[in-house]
Amino acid sequence: MRVALLFPPATDPRGPHLSLPSLAAHLRRQGATVDLYDLDIAGLHWLLDPERLGPLAARCQARYDRLDADRQAAAAPLMGQADWIVASAAEAAATLQDLEGFLDPDRHHLARRTIGAALRLASGSTGGRVTYAIAGAAYDVAGVDPSRLPDLLAVTADPTADLFDDHTREVLLPALARTDPDVVGISILNRQQIIPGLFLARRLKAAGRTVVLGGTVYAKFHDALRQRSRFFETFCDALVPYEGETAMTALLDALAGGADVRDLGHVPNLLSLDRHGRVVAGPTHVENVKALPTPDFDGMPLDAYLNPVPVLPIVTGKGCYFNRCKFCDIPSINSISKKAYRLREPDQIALDIATLHERHGARHFEITDEALAPKLLLRLADALDDHPGVDPRFVGYARFEPGFTPEVCDRLHAMGMRKLFFGLESGNQAMLDHMDKGIRVETAHDVLRACAGAGIGVHVFSIVGFPEETEAQARDTLTFLLEEHATLDAPMHTFDVHPFGLDLRTEYGEEPERFGVEVDRSQLDGVDFPITLRGWRNTRGLTPEEAGALLEEFATELATAYRGWRAYPDQQWPGFEEYAVVYGDHYGPTPGGRPFPWRMALPPDDDPRPYALVWAPDITVAPAADPDLAVVRGIGGDRHTPAALVPLLRDAPGPDTTPGHLDRLVGALAGDGPTGPLRDQVRAVLDDLLASRALWLRPA
Repeated sequence: MRVALLFPPATDPRGPHLSLPSLAAHLRRQGATVDLYDLDIAGLHWLLDPERLGPLAARCQARYDRLDADRQAAAAPLMGQADWIVASAAEAAATLQDLEGFLDPDRHHLARRTIGAALRLASGSTGGRVTYAIAGAAYDVAGVDPSRLPDLLAVTADPTADLFDDHTREVLLPALARTDPDVVGISILNRQQIIPGLFLARRLKAAGRTVVLGGTVYAKFHDALRQRSRFFETFCDALVPYEGETAMTALLDALAGGADVRDLGHVPNLLSLDRHGRVVAGPTHVENVKALPTPDFDGMPLDAYLNPVPVLPIVTGKGCYFNRCKFCDIPSINSISKKAYRLREPDQIALDIATLHERHGARHFEITDEALAPKLLLRLADALDDHPGVDPRFVGYARFEPGFTPEVCDRLHAMGMRKLFFGLESGNQAMLDHMDKGIRVETAHDVLRACAGAGIGVHVFSIVGFPEETEAQARDTLTFLLEEHATLDAPMHTFDVHPFGLDLRTEYGEEPERFGVEVDRSQLDGVDFPITLRGWRNTRGLTPEEAGALLEEFATELATAYRGWRAYPDQQWPGFEEYAVVYGDHYGPTPGGRPFPWRMALPPDDDPRPYALVWAPDITVAPAADPDLAVVRGIGGDRHTPAALVPLLRDAPGPDTTPGHLDRLVGALAGDGPTGPLRDQVRAVLDDLLASRALWLRPA
């Protein structure tokens, strides 16, 4: 039997996802021929090609010309740079695939910004109907709610809402015609993949292909799908809402034996239509993770991702060993298993890593588990000692456990761990207890310092607006991040603060009244596949408006406190997992690490290092309505800058220290006048230009 496995747009394709290689490894071991198609990265490169992006930009320009003055003004920064974007988009992707360009933060972030602008042009060609982005990942169609089946049926019948329709017709369909697979599997992991994934499914099913859908999105909708035969009639012959290895093997065996696709009710973990048009469910099956093979990436375009080296995902186990947080839907997704956490043996994991290194030359790995326990990581470190030729580098997720001592962190750094992502959620102990997070604030402080002392980067996730959270409790989260300034104020470390979202299939979402949350249940009327509750009110805590005001206030304070390496929430050292591990392999404070000199604000006056001030390549300068100002325009937007400063920056003599730059600029601007207040003003203007990335601060 031959299977084609498809991964649809739209994610941020920094590296391959694990779903296709994991399933391919199992099916190939069972004797199937498997072809892999990562349409996410293929579709992105397709759109960035100037032969296709150019006509899309022309359509966008034609629509722009018909806008009123106010809407034209809002779109002017993008359209004013459209020709530059079209000419530079493919080169931007190539920059991220080149190690030298990737490791240069200025070129790196301009490349990412250019790709984002190119996708805004592609989206704009639809008149704003489609929004496609990779940071943050999105594929939305105006007026379409992907949680409503009638909307999905309507939008996927209209190819003008599919930015990848030409790629499907011109590339994918001919490829499938050549190989003629018996089954086409489509993996939909994220909300933003629903519309592109169902476009593919509908097109292929209409073309006579046997289509099977799968992915974690549908693990949330098992019961809902059983009541919606129209979904199967339109999009697929079968759907795997849970783990797919045994399901797909049994499906292929049944089809090879002559079974009809309407006679699959016995297949484990499978939903399908029977001969009466009813959705039937096979028995639930939980995989033995210790029996699964090493993921097989053969056929994945490892040289096509937006990364100069392959960063491969691996898994040590399925589920979460803590599995209790009230805001998290992982316990619901994993409820099919009696065990909350199913773990591979450390020697198996080490062999997976060594095998992937041998096959693909990979040294960089993202461990995709929900949380990595320190004891497991120590056992993995010991197991990797038997594979000294790999010299791997890792990034992963963890909890603030007391087991992350300085000694343990030193051992993990020696193993190759370069960044750990931690969920703090709140800096207030009462709120942590309220959400059943199971960590202590003081432990979080200790773990961050232990990681930083060992040379392991950290990311801290935090949230404001939990059920029953007060303003005073929320402010403890800001206090925590400010108290950790000495630890976190280094380019390798990152953090964020987000508003709370109330998700269904969580304890907070299923029992909101118990926590003082008022929900308008009518919003779920007519919703087929709901994920998030909207319009809720926190009657015993912060309202959404109050939480939003605090987030703005916190952002201002954090931007001031952490000015230098970053311009909060942005940073020079890329924070994405697949990027952080590559940067962490190259830069760092430990022996062998190279210094990281780039900044997003002028260094202090006592910093002796010289820097050059250089305009970014996308920048143009034009007069403003106010003759004292100039419009500094880039693809990131406009900045109004003192006109007299622009030629002084353009004609900068070369690298200098901060006092040298300021003395030259202030002296030229002040003439015989006072320089004290002007110096502060010039520094503020330069920092604003640097933070916007219109101006680059290049180390000598």
